[in-house]
Amino acid sequence: MPIPPMKTLRTFTIVAQTLSFSKAAKILNLTQSAISKQILHLEELMGCSLFERNGGKVELTDAGRRYLPSVVEALENLQHATSTVMQTSETQSRINISVPPSLASMWLIPKLNRFKQLHPNIDLAIRASVTSDTQNHYQGDIAIHCLPLSTHEEDAELLIRERLMLVANPDQCPQPIRDISELVSLTSISHITRPQIWNQFWHELGVSPDSPTYGGGFEHFYMAFEALRHRQGIALIPQFMIQESIKQGVVVNPLSLRFDSAYGYFLFCHGHKRRLAAVKQVIDWLKCEIIRS
Repeated sequence: MPIPPMKTLRTFTIVAQTLSFSKAAKILNLTQSAISKQILHLEELMGCSLFERNGGKVELTDAGRRYLPSVVEALENLQHATSTVMQTSETQSRINISVPPSLASMWLIPKLNRFKQLHPNIDLAIRASVTSDTQNHYQGDIAIHCLPLSTHEEDAELLIRERLMLVANPDQCPQPIRDISELVSLTSISHITRPQIWNQFWHELGVSPDSPTYGGGFEHFYMAFEALRHRQGIALIPQFMIQESIKQGVVVNPLSLRFDSAYGYFLFCHGHKRRLAAVKQVIDWLKCEIIRS
């Protein structure tokens, strides 16, 4: 299929936004006749009318309204790709990595300086991952998702099983906790996307709290961590994310309580991308840091 010239597509979007050939001509520094010729050429190429012309008024046809979002998205993608390459030198590699928000803020970002020292020629572009359905599992070059351990997908690699630790603000535990019953009375910060984890935790420990107190729920572990820091209750947070905060004394792990959930952190990367040197280096580094944690 023929692809319309870039300048013609640009003209189409400007006319669609202004609904005026004369205004589009001023914006693009062209004559109104040149604008009209470009639109006519595009309509001939498409085999349909994109605009209705009624006197001095211009309106998009149904075909024009369907076409416009795709053209705008395509131009934006091309502009983004061009800018990315222009901002990256020939010796630099840019790897797009998608990870859960909590993993990014609590674990990955604090380690980026060390990564840059080891791999000065690799730039990481980090996005928050979406795990609502399978088609989102392969986002960017590398993606990490927290999924049930029963996950069996091609190219899915288990990085680490999720071990949740009970953590508290030191101000909530001024005296050493000697018995688990002292913890049951504290407010438990809920995880709204996995509301069952507290019941699983108490069951794992053989504890049946009569009337546990649950505080406001949060969607992500990093939110629960902030609530914890502000003395809003105790929380269950993955060990590899919270370990450094425990070492620094920001939070405490009373009685060293923890349990292995039925979830794990899986790495997704298509086979052809794994063969790229920069992608392989990032994956190897992630694995080493997970083990170090």
